[in-house]
Order: sequence, then structure tokens, then C-alpha cells
Amino acid sequence: MKRWFTVLVVAVFAIAAVSLVVVQFYQMRRTISISDNMFNVAVGNAMDEVLHQLGGEEEEGGTLTYQHLDALVAEQLLLNGIDMHPAVGLYDGTQRSFLFSTDPSEEGELEVSPYRYAFHPVGVVSGNQFYIILAFSKTELFLQRNSWVYVYMTLFLVLIIVAMFFLSMRTLSVQRKLDRMKTQFINNMTHEIKTPLATISLACEMLQDPTVSQDRESQKNFISIVSDENHRLQVLVETLLQSAKMADKRYRITHKEVDLNGLMERVASSFRLSLTKRNGTVDLQLAANPSTLMADEMHLTNLVFNLVDNGIKYSDGKPHIELSTRNVDGGIELRVQDHGMGIAKEDQKHVFERFYRVSTGDVHDVKGFGIGLSYVAEVVRLHRGTITLESELGKGTTFIVTLPR
Repeated sequence: MKRWFTVLVVAVFAIAAVSLVVVQFYQMRRTISISDNMFNVAVGNAMDEVLHQLGGEEEEGGTLTYQHLDALVAEQLLLNGIDMHPAVGLYDGTQRSFLFSTDPSEEGELEVSPYRYAFHPVGVVSGNQFYIILAFSKTELFLQRNSWVYVYMTLFLVLIIVAMFFLSMRTLSVQRKLDRMKTQFINNMTHEIKTPLATISLACEMLQDPTVSQDRESQKNFISIVSDENHRLQVLVETLLQSAKMADKRYRITHKEVDLNGLMERVASSFRLSLTKRNGTVDLQLAANPSTLMADEMHLTNLVFNLVDNGIKYSDGKPHIELSTRNVDGGIELRVQDHGMGIAKEDQKHVFERFYRVSTGDVHDVKGFGIGLSYVAEVVRLHRGTITLESELGKGTTFIVTLPR
């Protein structure tokens, strides 16, 4: 998926989401307006019935009491679908004073209320204009309450959709990244395997040459090349196989007593020939005593091999590798240090990720296919240990592995 297409999809989705919210708010305001009109109609119908009943009662000689007026208003409002009990007042419009109000503290609201209905009580001798006034202190809340429920629900659903959208986009981005990394991994792996195969093939051809077969020193040299490249292929294949197995979280390792110092010496010995060809050196500082621990010998050997191989590959000129062990609380710490090109800060947090390779310009200027360090990290995890690195560009890298006994 191209970048411009991703940007377009995000932009369209953002516009659609904002438009949905705007439409919902507009619909809410429209609903409130309709509800307001219906509320006013219901109040008007209720008060028409109140005035009608009061008129009938007066014709029959009944006497109006303020308590009766308040009860009658509440009853008719309820019959018209309004479950609210407003403040009720009987107002003298000429004298600007109340003959009665259910709550004297609300007379200010009653005086400015739009819900006023002309009425002249029987028994009051006066030419003044009287009104029955209602004051709904929570009218707006009453009207908006149901509308806001739908708005909140809409906003909640929009937030869920937005979250799922960005989660999907993030997943697609990760999948794109993995796809590129896997493609690069296949290219690197193909190159990595073809190189030793070509070297072995060339060495075999040279061994078949009569002049080489008569020269014991040359013959020994070519056999060493074949053995070295064959060992490299074995490690590559083993790393790939074991890494694939470790993808299953149920994978378990086999523990047995392992001498870490002896293991480090064997790994260092296996690299002496390749280091000699580059005029490199390997120093051992095996201070751990005792140096035995319960571990999987095969995986631990591959772990050290990968770290040493990584140090050699990323060393310019003459590689200098330092291997050390020492006892720490509850376990043994091993260090693999090189004095090579180092790892940039932005790459350090990714070096243990599967298929990740530190960029050095050309894809094949440094051999490898980005799985060695992820394998190392997985082996450390299975041994319930820890791994950290210290690195600075141009000064080299140190991998520090701590394993429990």
C-alpha cells in the first residue's frame, strides 16, 4: 500500500468521522427544537383544560383554593405527558404582585416566565388583569436529557470506530514492514548460502587439480576452507531451524550441566582460522569460578557463536574480540566485546527484533540475514536470563548476557 493512498484513506476517514459528529449535533439541536415546540403545545393543552375546569367549578359555586390550583396544574401536566411539577403563581399584572405562589423564592422566575395564562378568580372584586403563571426551572435539562444520551452513544461508537481504524492501519503498517523485512531476509539468506556453496565448489575443483593434489600444503589449505564454510553453513541452517521452532511459545530447552568457560574456549577456537585470515585476534578472560550452570549446551554454543560472528562481521580491518566470564549473584555473566563500527542509538532498540539488520549502506556489505540476534535474545529468555548491549559508533559493541545457575 503506497504512502499517498494511506494518507488519502486517513483523510477521507477523518472527514467522514467529523461529518458524522457534526450531523449528530445538528440532529440533536433539531430534536431539541421539536421537543421544545411539543413541550409548549403540551403545556398549553394542559392549561386550557385547567382553565376549563376552573371555569366549570366557579359556575357551580366552587371556591378556588391555591392548593387546589397547584394540584390541578400538576394533574393536567401529567396527563399531557409532562412529568414535572412547576412553580405555580397567581399574578396581579396591574399591581405587579403575586396573590399566591407555591414557592416565594421562585417569584422572580415566575414573573419573567413565558408560561402565563389570563384568569380572573371568582370572588376577587377588581378590574386588574390576573394570570396563572408556571415556571419550569429544569425545562432545558428535561428536553435535552434524552437527546444527549444518543449523542454520547454516537460519540462512543465513533471513538470505537476511530480506534479500530487506527489499529487496522497500524496492523497494515506492521504487515508492510514485515513483508519488506521478509523479502530482504530471503535475499540475504540466498546470498549468504550461495557464497559458502560457491566457495566449497571452487575449493573442490581446486582439489581435483593434479598440481594441487600433489601439494600437501595447498591441499590442507583448501580442505580447511571447505571445513570452515561447511561449519558456517551448519550454523546458519541450525540457527534458522531453531529460530523457527522457538516461534512456538510451548518450545522447551533441555537443561544439563555445562562448563561455560570450556564452551567459550571451544567457540573461540572455531574462529581462530577466520580471524587469522584477517589478522584478527580473540582474547579470553574467563574469570568465572565455578563456571558450571544448568543450560542447553547446543543453544548456548550457538548463542556465543552468533555474538562472536556478529562482532567479527561488524569490525573493520583487523577484528579484535574479547570474551570474558565472571560470577554474579545467582549466576554467571558472559561478555562478548568487539572494537568495530558500533551500533547507532536508534538501531540499538531494534537489534533483537526478528529480521532486523543494522543498515550499513549496501545490503550485502555485511553478511547475515537479521535473525542471529533475535535467536540470541530468545535463547536468553528460555534460560530465564537477561541480555543488554553497550555500544558507541566507531568504538565497538559489548553484549552482556547474565544467566542463572
